Amino acid sequence: MNLLSVNNLSKSYGDRILFRNISFGINQGDKVALVAKNGSGKSTLFKILKGY
Repeated sequence: MNLLSVNNLSKSYGDRILFRNISFGINQGDKVALVAKNGSGKSTLFKILKGY
């Protein structure tokens, strides 16, 4: 069962592109970790997914 699907999501601040056209899915029972350096858009991604 697919709990979350994201297709072609992009986010930038002016000329700075945080992510472009990312797509992924999370299924029931999956264990997921989001690891990246500071300022790469991890919190921004979660805010977008939460609807902020």
